[in-house]
Amino acid sequence: MRAVIFPASLVEIAKLVGAGGRVVGVNEEIGLDYCLPDFRDRPVVGKYLQREKLTYWDVLEELKPDVIMDFEIDTLYSIDELKAFAERHNAKLALFDIVKVEDLFQITQKIASLLGGDPSALLEFYRRHLERIGEIASGVEERRKVVMLYRGINVVTQTNVLSDAVEKTGAEYMAKLPTHRKVVPVPFEEFVKRFSEADVFILLTSVLTNEEKLREIRDEMLDSSEWRKVKAVDAGEVHILGSAIDRKGFMRWSPRIIPGIYQLGRVIYPDHYPEWGSIAKELYRLCGVEK
Repeated sequence: MRAVIFPASLVEIAKLVGAGGRVVGVNEEIGLDYCLPDFRDRPVVGKYLQREKLTYWDVLEELKPDVIMDFEIDTLYSIDELKAFAERHNAKLALFDIVKVEDLFQITQKIASLLGGDPSALLEFYRRHLERIGEIASGVEERRKVVMLYRGINVVTQTNVLSDAVEKTGAEYMAKLPTHRKVVPVPFEEFVKRFSEADVFILLTSVLTNEEKLREIRDEMLDSSEWRKVKAVDAGEVHILGSAIDRKGFMRWSPRIIPGIYQLGRVIYPDHYPEWGSIAKELYRLCGVEK
């Protein structure tokens, strides 16, 4: 079985179920992924640009994969084009969506089934920590209102698993917008009006926006009289978390979201949630990148 897997998040799962050796093609960004150093020499089949995905069809054709995996995000690339390629080359096409954290169970089992891996250790990691998180969240009395955004007031919506990760902590995710898109730009005036009662803002890093740049953006927000019309900004509750693929990035559509929920919990409810470092360490041990 020869697999081409575009998102690093799905390669991470393939590795964690013991099927990483089946992966013959990956996205360019995998070279930055802390969890996946052993995939940096694999053939590159594409890369993410700012608002789209570029596919190297010639490389994909040379690799002759038996299965191709990707997230089903029609705003990033032509799903029909990928389907047509798979059909022409008699390859299985597995497209995944992740809206709830629990979707990881099904995705993990599917990847393990397709590639001949064993999902048991990873599924147990999910179960054990989601049960613990549920117990902590049940003791939270105040449902704090939270909004997550990327640079440029690009708001994470309710169709994005990151919103569910927020709600797993016991908080309320405010950005329930009339869209199927995972992230949408919102004009400043509309944003302030819609989210003025938010208790917590979370700014997310990305491959394109590092933590240093977000600190500058946060400082500008905190110094702005217009931004301070929002409760979270006025109270100084503007936090930065990682959505990139470095060691500190846990706002991901992958097993990394499990330590990410603890990380969110520490930001939103610091008196209730434990330090998340040991959970991250546990995951990195499963990945084989830390002892």
